[in-house]
Amino acid sequence: MGIKMGQLGVWLVMLIWLVCSCGGTQGAAYDEVRQPENGLHRQVTPMLVDLVSDFIPGVSVYIETSDERYYGSAGYADLQTQAPMTSQTRIPNGSAGKKLIGLLVAILEDKKLLSLDEPVLPWVPYDMVGRIQNLETMTLRQLLNHSAGIVEYNDVGELDFTRAQLAEEALRKGNRFALRFVLEQQAYFEPGSGFAYSNSGYVLAGMVIENKLKQPLGRLLHEHVIEPLALTETFVKGYDVEADDVASGYFFNMEEPDFVLPYRQRYNTKQLIVNTALADAPVSSSARDMAKLLKAIVVKKPPVNERIYRNMVGDAHLQTARWLPNFLHGELYYGLGVMVEKYDDGVLYHHGGNEFGYITQSIYLAEQDVAIGLIANCGAQDECDEPIIALTQTLIAHFTADNSD
Repeated sequence: MGIKMGQLGVWLVMLIWLVCSCGGTQGAAYDEVRQPENGLHRQVTPMLVDLVSDFIPGVSVYIETSDERYYGSAGYADLQTQAPMTSQTRIPNGSAGKKLIGLLVAILEDKKLLSLDEPVLPWVPYDMVGRIQNLETMTLRQLLNHSAGIVEYNDVGELDFTRAQLAEEALRKGNRFALRFVLEQQAYFEPGSGFAYSNSGYVLAGMVIENKLKQPLGRLLHEHVIEPLALTETFVKGYDVEADDVASGYFFNMEEPDFVLPYRQRYNTKQLIVNTALADAPVSSSARDMAKLLKAIVVKKPPVNERIYRNMVGDAHLQTARWLPNFLHGELYYGLGVMVEKYDDGVLYHHGGNEFGYITQSIYLAEQDVAIGLIANCGAQDECDEPIIALTQTLIAHFTADNSD
């Protein structure tokens, strides 16, 4: 078993041709919203049922095409109570939630409430000034498109951040908790001179937004993003009590006795993750809302307009995303919380989330007008990640193959 250490918010393994053949656990529940026995139902539902295993307790998928919607789920949201995974089940979405922060900032820029390209220094807490290298020249855009050079808090020490999480597992932790690991650390590069995926950029951006607007990030997300887009199954961690009402997440450490999480035990990570409320992983949501959000950005559903769209995913503001995984062997770029993959036949927009006990993916195929959301209550280990990534790849291949016929 390969345990993911470091940047858990991005896809760290891409074995895209892995066959989805994990055996389902006995008694695995299956749920679906009432829908016709269409092609997607016949093709996708058996894959979900077969995916459930000792390492993948539950999975939920939403697919929206131009003429149909598919909801499907299999397995359990909680193994102890045997509550089923359903199409309404929510999980903490990890880095897949970065697109909400990117969209919020683009909307606030459009409303002239802040600037993407002004230094963030005036809005950083005084006790951090001088302790984050190159802070005086960093901008919000650079923090959000990973060109600021700020060190990744997960990469400091030997899992220092995770150890600190576990030491305070029952306590609510916010952005300041994570940023303490960034202080006095060497930057990766001068702001604007490179690309390095760093969750710390979003954590610092969240703090800057709150200090400048003098409002909680949760309130701003609801006012400008969640409510205008009718994301009724999306809630902000540390702000909405509903954000704690999520599926249990499971991590199974099978091979590393000295790892920070228990050895040869299925560990329920729910409390650990919901009590860590950071701007790099801000929400708990369903598969459907994750898909709806990404599509809304790309098709410019109000409040998204042309200027907001250009700031988020327009060519002029994209960073070449080195070392991040892609799905279609295309050229990969990073905007504001969205990955843009340009392949031979079109453009694929996506962003996943991966942390102990939870994995999320959201996909939008522009030429095919297909939105896909996927969640599972496992994560950050190969036995979960590889089959989930393979399922995502299979779904993408289904729609891109249809397009080329």
